[in-house]
Amino acid sequence: MPFVNSFCLNITLCHGHLAYLAITQTSLSFAIKNALTNSQKWLTLSSGYLREPNMIKICLIGDFKTCPDRSIYKMAAQLADSLSKEKGISLLPCPREHFTRPRSLNRIRRFQPDIIHLLGKPDPAELFRLKMAKLSAPRAKTVISAQQPVKTRTVRNMLSYVKPDLAICLSQKSAGFFGECGVKTVILPNGVDMTNFRPVSPETKAELRRRYCLPPNKLLLLHVGPVRAGRGVDLLRRLQNPDTQVIMAVSNPGIFNRTLLESLRKSGCMILTSFRPNIADLYALADCYIYPMLPEEDANYQIFSSEMPLSVLEAMAANLPVITTPFGALPEMFPEGDGLYYAQDDFEFLKAFQAYTQGTPVKTRTKAEMCSWPEVINRLKEVYTKLLNEKI
Repeated sequence: MPFVNSFCLNITLCHGHLAYLAITQTSLSFAIKNALTNSQKWLTLSSGYLREPNMIKICLIGDFKTCPDRSIYKMAAQLADSLSKEKGISLLPCPREHFTRPRSLNRIRRFQPDIIHLLGKPDPAELFRLKMAKLSAPRAKTVISAQQPVKTRTVRNMLSYVKPDLAICLSQKSAGFFGECGVKTVILPNGVDMTNFRPVSPETKAELRRRYCLPPNKLLLLHVGPVRAGRGVDLLRRLQNPDTQVIMAVSNPGIFNRTLLESLRKSGCMILTSFRPNIADLYALADCYIYPMLPEEDANYQIFSSEMPLSVLEAMAANLPVITTPFGALPEMFPEGDGLYYAQDDFEFLKAFQAYTQGTPVKTRTKAEMCSWPEVINRLKEVYTKLLNEKI
């Protein structure tokens, strides 16, 4: 029975164990049954992967670097981690920096995903990666998570060529852009870790200030992100005063405006440029979070920040008062009030800051609960299912 013998030699469990099969039909059936029972996710055959019933196979393309102060890496890593723990999901993460290697494309070809999900802006290079992945798995549906949409003619032309099946957008404005390009859209917020970022007691806040050698009696205003002119951080100089200490955690110290950085330092702002894996401590010790990003008409904002900034979500998860410009998807997702203030210019920022100091009750964590990772993952799984069932 040469067919049976050849078949037996190519059955391997995904964790590396070889299933030895006798050359009889009865033994063959028994061995396959045991192999399926012992394997948690799938069997690897010489021709590809077998899934469990009702399993959705997802190929996730993105930056999964361990860098807790870079929001785009952080979001991708947390999404991959959350999906990998979900029942009914078989995940193949494909790091973007290794994507063009033949080994990565071969993995996609063997895996044969149901859905190829690209995380990114997207820009032309990322859309090209999506097209390459699609060629390796022609039957897969393709999905884009549009974090920082690059709305150029080149991207429009690429979208008509790549033809993704769905764009997951953060704002109605971005959804309109993809809709004009003939791409179906859904609105889904970014996720935030509600366990790591949470409110702390006054005693814990005081202890953290002692640990970081920060003044115990000053109001501490926090901003997390790179020092660039397009982010409006020059405003922070004007908020620094004898009773208020501005703290800036620079998320990418290798890319910043040096002149602006020195100006902030001279005004008394505290600049933290070192890598900080315990970034949650900074939110815990702060009194208020400031996000002064310039609006779209004043800056090419998509290269500076996600439409739903992760640092704002983390501050809200920590139940901090947040003063921000009405940037990106924030006004669509979160109504003003309960400690969330929208300000258009310096005057409105100062006015909102004065309102905050009057002791308004803060309930920003309640607003952020809709963005908890379990909630976002449940909604994302619904999107996957509807897409595969042609209901989107």
